[in-house]
Amino acid sequence: MKNKKEKEIIIETSAEEIIETEEKEASKLISSVACFFKNITKFFRSGKIRNQALLKRGGYSLIITSIVLAVLIAFNVLMSVLSERYHLEIDMTENAQYSMTEENIEFIEKLDNEVNITIVGSKDRDTYTNYLYYYASNLFGISVASQAEYDDLMGYFEQTLNLIDKYGEYNEKVNVTYLDPQEPAFNKLTQDFPDYEFLYGDIVVDATINGNERVKILTFEDVYALSEGTTSYYGTSYTINANKLESSLTSAIAYVTSTESKKVVIISGHSTKPYTSAYVDILTANNYEIAEIKSPTLAKIPDDCDAIIISAPTIDFLPEELTVISEFLDNNGKLGKGLIFFADAASPYLPNLYGFLKQWGISAEEGIIFETNESNAFAEIKTTLGTFPVALENDKITENIGQGAITDYNVPMKVCNPVTTARVATALMRTSTTAVIAPVGLNKEWKPAEDAKKQQFDTVIQSVETGRDADGKTVTSYVMAFASVEYIQSTWASYAALCNQNIVMAVSDRAAHVTNTSITFTSKFIKNESFIADEATGDTLNWIFVIILPILVIALGVVIFVRRRNAR
Repeated sequence: MKNKKEKEIIIETSAEEIIETEEKEASKLISSVACFFKNITKFFRSGKIRNQALLKRGGYSLIITSIVLAVLIAFNVLMSVLSERYHLEIDMTENAQYSMTEENIEFIEKLDNEVNITIVGSKDRDTYTNYLYYYASNLFGISVASQAEYDDLMGYFEQTLNLIDKYGEYNEKVNVTYLDPQEPAFNKLTQDFPDYEFLYGDIVVDATINGNERVKILTFEDVYALSEGTTSYYGTSYTINANKLESSLTSAIAYVTSTESKKVVIISGHSTKPYTSAYVDILTANNYEIAEIKSPTLAKIPDDCDAIIISAPTIDFLPEELTVISEFLDNNGKLGKGLIFFADAASPYLPNLYGFLKQWGISAEEGIIFETNESNAFAEIKTTLGTFPVALENDKITENIGQGAITDYNVPMKVCNPVTTARVATALMRTSTTAVIAPVGLNKEWKPAEDAKKQQFDTVIQSVETGRDADGKTVTSYVMAFASVEYIQSTWASYAALCNQNIVMAVSDRAAHVTNTSITFTSKFIKNESFIADEATGDTLNWIFVIILPILVIALGVVIFVRRRNAR
């Protein structure tokens, strides 16, 4: 890809003309309302109305009622005009499940660089959704079995367009362009990316930073969360169960406008199961470069690596391998590295690795954490439980991550004293005080003994080693430990109300020494429902403002009129 490439912006209709037309419509409406009030004011000031018998019997109240009614009508019309151009929707659901997060909105509003978003598809919405339905059916196996499922599917496509348009509304530096593959101008895009075969619905995000162009392309599967349906002779069918556009598009914008990228290496040679796929997706969305060491023996870690990841190992590390990890974290005395470890109680006990962690102040025992308090357990076997952030006085890492997480297969872990005073271990998340240690492989009939020790375990632990570099500046290396791999690799991790992903990304950024952590991207799924909570809520608001409120105002005016007439 060439640097300093000039981007050709193709627009079927001039955006300036559209904006000018909308502004004229709004201006005419406002002028009409102002003229109405001006005439009413002149009428009152003339003095002619004071001697009329009608007004003596309550005409003033009738005029006031008319004015209020006119204001309500003008307000409704004005809101309708403005809503065509500005974001005037209200999400009334708990935790704002159906709208863009304030964090993402703030990030978009603060963008200083020009960002181009090019959607491969027609600007006409009906054409776009119909074509995308065709591609979804034929290329991705998306199937519908009823008219309701078809409406839901088309609703997801329409929802994507609504969300994309809002990016341009929040910041004028975000340029949104639709490029129909049937148009000759589409050739320009294919020439810019000769190695990529574009499909209908692809989204190209690009920006030029410090003279260098950065590009990220979002595909169908980047935008929509697919769930597997039935399998037949013709293959497996899929359905869309959520829209990932917000996190995918905002993270793409962050990527093309960022000057910082971190590299992490997954040490997978000691793990028999690939428990990192969901983790890799989120790291990639947050501008991380991912590499992997698959060798069963760890001999070397790349010097340009910022952090290493060990996820649910089932084979213990040899002493010489742990020496490689220690040398990596020490970095010839310069520190600046990180290790992120995910335990799994289903794995065997690993004495060598756990002995290494204990040197950093992280103690792990054999067994699995079991919750005796049923209100904090979420399955028939009480090993699926809630864990909660620890409020720290001098550290904000857990300040805004959320209320709690849900995980299973937690290894009993606690903070202990590191082998050197240069290291300090701190619990970031904990269980309740009613947890006990149970044997791995327990069945649903298992119960703790009456004298079993109930205690609190540390499920996320941070250990930091602090030193000084050659210039006397403070440098650090981190070892981060999670008691369960389900912090990231489980169905619980995708729940927006839980902090599973948030704490993982906060820990990952710190371990990799990410300096710009103003925003992180987690897979918050938006369901295909109205952005004002749901259709029922929208109908309720329409009834209140368009019908009920005007009727109440008229009724109030009639009551005042009758009372004043009877009083005379």
